[in-house]
Amino acid sequence: MNSTPSAHHSEADVMAAALRSHGYPAFPGEDGGVSFLAVPVDPAVPADEVRTHAHVLIASGEHADRPVGQHDEPWSASLYDADGEFVDVIYSGEQNLGIQEDAEACAQAVVTHAAWWTAGITPTPVPGNEQRLVDAVRRQGLGGYYDHEDGVVIGYPSEVPQERALRGEHLVLQILRGGDGWQAGLCVTAWVPDGGPDFHELAQVFASCGLPTQAEIDRGAMAAAEWFSRPRPNAGEVLLAALADYGITPAVCDSAFGVPLALDVDGDAVWSGAHLSVADRSGSTNHVPAAHKGWAVFLHDSAGEPVGDPVFAQPVSFGRQDCLEDSARAAAFIADYVTAPPPASHSC
Repeated sequence: MNSTPSAHHSEADVMAAALRSHGYPAFPGEDGGVSFLAVPVDPAVPADEVRTHAHVLIASGEHADRPVGQHDEPWSASLYDADGEFVDVIYSGEQNLGIQEDAEACAQAVVTHAAWWTAGITPTPVPGNEQRLVDAVRRQGLGGYYDHEDGVVIGYPSEVPQERALRGEHLVLQILRGGDGWQAGLCVTAWVPDGGPDFHELAQVFASCGLPTQAEIDRGAMAAAEWFSRPRPNAGEVLLAALADYGITPAVCDSAFGVPLALDVDGDAVWSGAHLSVADRSGSTNHVPAAHKGWAVFLHDSAGEPVGDPVFAQPVSFGRQDCLEDSARAAAFIADYVTAPPPASHSC
C-alpha cells in the first residue's frame, strides 16, 4: 500500500515511495542548484554508479527536495544513457494531478521505459500531444502505447500484455490535425480482429472537434476506460433512470427516446403522433457517459414530424456536459412539458 503524502516530509519521499513499490531505488542528487532523484534503469545498480549507467532523472520543476506542502509543479522524468546523454522525456505530469497520483503515474512510466531499455528497445520519442494521451489513458488504469508506424495511441485492458493488445478488442485513439479533408479533433474508436490481418471497427467511442485541450484528452481517456468497464455504463440508461423518477418510461429506438404528449399512447404508436424525442447531440443514446455531448429534446406534431429547433438543449458554448447533471435537467424539463396544460383555444 502506498503511503499518503501526509506521511512524507518532502517531495522526494513521495516519489521514492512510489518507485519502491515497483522495486526501484531513487537516489537524491543536485547539480547547479537543481535537485532531483536519480533512478537507475537497472535497479541493481548502486548509488555511486547510477550516473554511469542508463538512468532517469526526476524533478518537480527544478526541485525534488521541498516540503510536500510546497509542491506546485508536476513531476517530470528524463531518460539519459550511460554517457549522461539526454535520450527523451519519458513522463511529464499535469497540474490537475495531486502529488501522490502524479508520482505513481511517473513511477509507472519509469518502469515501462526501463523494461524497454533492458530489452534493447530504444523507444522513438513520442510527439507531445500523443504522449499526453498515453499518460491520460494510463491514469485511467488502462494499458496504452504509441504506435509509431500508424501515428496513433492504442488503448487496451491493463491485464492484457502489450504484445497481445491487438489480438483482442482494443481502442485506437487518434489526434487528427486537420487538412486533406480531415477535421482536426480527437477520435477514439473500438476495434476487434476480423480473423485475418485486418480489423473490424465496432464503434466510435469518443469524438471532439479541434485540436484537443488537456480537458478533452482526459475526457477521451475517461471514455476509453468506461468502454472497457463491465458492465459498460450507458448514457441512455442514466437518462432513463432520471425519467423514471418522474414516472416516465419512454419508447426506445436505436438512437432516440420518445415521450408521448397524450397519456393513452404507448409502444411504437408514440412515433407517429405528437411526442418529444430525445437524443444526444451526436444522435445517440448508447454512448458512454464520458462521451456525452448534451441531450437535445425535439417537439413532434400530431403526424410525428419534428417541429422547429430543440425545445431543450444546453448551448454548445457551455462545453461538454456532465451526463448525470444533464440527464437530471432534461428529465425535469420533459416532466414539466408533458404535464403542462395545453394552450387555451380561442374561438373567432
